[in-house]
Amino acid sequence: MEISFIGVGIMGGGMCRNLLKKGLKVRAIARKKEHLLAFQQAGAAISTRNRDAADSPVIFLCLPDGAAVRQVLLGEEGLLECLEPGTVLVDCSTLGYLEARELAGLCSKRGVVYLDAPVSGHQAKAEDGTLTIMVGGREDAFRQVKPLLEAVGSTILYMGESGSGQLTKMINNCALNICTAAFCELMPLGVKMGLSPEKLGKVLMTASGSSYASCHLIPKVLEGDFAYGFSLERAYKDMAHMAELTTRFQVPLPTLQGTMQTYQLALRHGEGELYKGAMIRFYEDLLGVECRREKKEP
Repeated sequence: MEISFIGVGIMGGGMCRNLLKKGLKVRAIARKKEHLLAFQQAGAAISTRNRDAADSPVIFLCLPDGAAVRQVLLGEEGLLECLEPGTVLVDCSTLGYLEARELAGLCSKRGVVYLDAPVSGHQAKAEDGTLTIMVGGREDAFRQVKPLLEAVGSTILYMGESGSGQLTKMINNCALNICTAAFCELMPLGVKMGLSPEKLGKVLMTASGSSYASCHLIPKVLEGDFAYGFSLERAYKDMAHMAELTTRFQVPLPTLQGTMQTYQLALRHGEGELYKGAMIRFYEDLLGVECRREKKEP
């Protein structure tokens, strides 16, 4: 059995390499051939045509957003109409809950199984095969592809019906975003009032106010390193997807709404291409301070 993998970028590339390391036959697909040469050297078949995946019983997608997934499946020379009934699509892209359910319905009409299987973890976790993967869709199809998922992730969870994987990731990422916004707002205030950025950061990383966000992002903030990971602009889409649900189902989430405003301020401030810790730069500029580690004299 040959697996096809469409989208071998920052996250998909590591996942594809881990499938190859397990001795699986993989066809790597991307728009530009130069992005595929390393995978060819690692033993993958390669192609720049999405429809070349049509003969694979299992096809992975790892694309930037819902628009890219739609283009691959439903656009000009779309893949979906070429797939045999019973083909399993494992979509590791990040898109909205409602969109995932819609795509699952469209696939089902053609006898194709669509699993929404977004991943959580940075590029390093994609490279070493320790991603968390949250899966929604048919449980029998999940069991079928679980051995493949275990090649790319260390925590594999079946979350329920279609859309459940995306919903789980949205909730997780929104919780991370809330924690990030909290210290990005509060640290500059403390520094403005005379606290040491380094000592304040240590407290926020070790005391009761600590979080995954503070532990992993504050060291980068103190170094002034914001150019890593997914951009703030791309991270904002999780909250935008959640906002669709709060509007659709009339559920007020005031803490999330406040965090969206912090993101919007940072985006308007021009931080969109940087990682989400760059939200702090808006408040630094507002208060005329910098939350950086004190530079020692050589």
